Amino acid sequence: MRSVWKWSIGVAVCAIAVVAIANWYVNYSLKPKMEVALKKRVVDGTNGHYRLTYDELELSLLAGNATATNIRLTPAMSADTRHRPAATIYHLRIGRLKINGVGLLRLLISNRLTINTITIDTPSFRIVRHRQVDTGATDSASKPVHEQITQTLSGIKVNRIVLQAGEFELADEHDATHLHIQKITGTARDIRIDSASLLDTARLYGAKAIQLEAETVDYVRPDSLYHLQIGPLHFQTTKEELVLHNLRYGPTLSKAAFYRRTQLAKDISNISISRIGLTGIDITRWVSAQTIAAAALHIDSGSIAIYKDKTQPNPPENKIGKSPHQQLLRLEQPVAIDSVLIGALDIGFTEVSDQTGKAGTVTFETTSGVIRNLTNDSLALVRNRFMELHARSRVMGAGDLTVDFRFDLRDSLGAHKYRAQLGPMSGTPFNKMLTPQLHVEIEHVAIQGLRFDMEANDRRTAGTLHLDYDNLKVNMLREDNEGGTSTKPIVSFFANRFLLNDSNPDANGVRHTGQVYIERPYSFSFFKMIWRSIREGTKECIGL
Repeated sequence: MRSVWKWSIGVAVCAIAVVAIANWYVNYSLKPKMEVALKKRVVDGTNGHYRLTYDELELSLLAGNATATNIRLTPAMSADTRHRPAATIYHLRIGRLKINGVGLLRLLISNRLTINTITIDTPSFRIVRHRQVDTGATDSASKPVHEQITQTLSGIKVNRIVLQAGEFELADEHDATHLHIQKITGTARDIRIDSASLLDTARLYGAKAIQLEAETVDYVRPDSLYHLQIGPLHFQTTKEELVLHNLRYGPTLSKAAFYRRTQLAKDISNISISRIGLTGIDITRWVSAQTIAAAALHIDSGSIAIYKDKTQPNPPENKIGKSPHQQLLRLEQPVAIDSVLIGALDIGFTEVSDQTGKAGTVTFETTSGVIRNLTNDSLALVRNRFMELHARSRVMGAGDLTVDFRFDLRDSLGAHKYRAQLGPMSGTPFNKMLTPQLHVEIEHVAIQGLRFDMEANDRRTAGTLHLDYDNLKVNMLREDNEGGTSTKPIVSFFANRFLLNDSNPDANGVRHTGQVYIERPYSFSFFKMIWRSIREGTKECIGL
């Protein structure tokens, strides 16, 4: 019995000694050769454009672990590569990379590497885009990063990758484009790095499951006029959802500076959304066709404010063919979202008149609704060619409005229909829009109801408008020397007495209906045509 114990202890001591000697041999003899081979593989895999460096590498053969600190993947600055500028340059730094549970036995038997966990601490990935110079040669470094990684690390299987406190930055040398994502954390599970796994529709970039979070996302447009902020962000493949919180999109300049810069009557947009969620994401369609497909897009509470100064020159552009649904069809990115659900948005449009120089505003509070079949995907359009919008809102904080749009996404002229119905309300809240624009004030009117039904395309808008109201009286205004306004009593009297119908149906029981037919000028936008059709129909109803 005592000899068995001695034999067992002897075997264990020998095994430990062998492992210790092997571990020493790996760290002090093979490690330098491995480092040289690894760095050479990176250089060869990027055709000499990048080099790999790090401060320290520790290996443990017994545990199958490896740890490297201060890893850097940087562009090579040799004379051979300096004169062949790439379109995109990558900079990667990792504070610490820890690999646990390397399957050495499987590697020896099958020549395939399996790893239990890879932990990446404080990585920083920066992409700088340069103007591409045609040298007549193909730049292999311009291949997508994931393709280069696949070529370099093909055949590896990893149970889990953990990302901690990461940072991503994208910049462009020739414009103001700047994207900065901070404090990225995430976990990827069951990762296979090979060409087949990248095409596997059950996996996303080789991973069976991905969970990703980011604290802040900042983006500046190429023209530097607008800044986008989002944070935090959550993405999870197992739940098939992407959630964005606290979206803010607005100009980087004051209104005065914006128009000094553009010198055109462009819209200034300010958008604030508390939460945007994409649910029911179809990972398979993204992997197979790079299509953003989802069951629903949720836009929950916020505000959209549009401001336009018409005292500035109008942009010299043809706006035919630029309606919202036509812009959707022109997107390079394929999109297929079953439903867009909108909740509690406050929407406002402010326009500075080129006649009076004053700003009028129309508002739509607590707007909610749904958009069905938001898509530019050709296969989806074969099944259903129509995109529909149904929305409800509170106009000027006083009247209940329902709106329905129907867009034909396969019509070459951008055909669409829209109808709306406004419930009873006082007309005086519309003075916020009318008085600054036209120097007209509604003294009183009781709107019983407004409804219209229009058909439109790139060439014209036609339809009918019905406006029922009682006791209409307006004041025609003049501007005094101090910028205020006063009533023109005589003009107002004649307007109310001889020009306007004080009610509809009028005193004789005749109902006036607006018959609308407008040829579309090339400079009229989609929304301007809607506003013009309402204005022309209203004028007929009130007797103008």
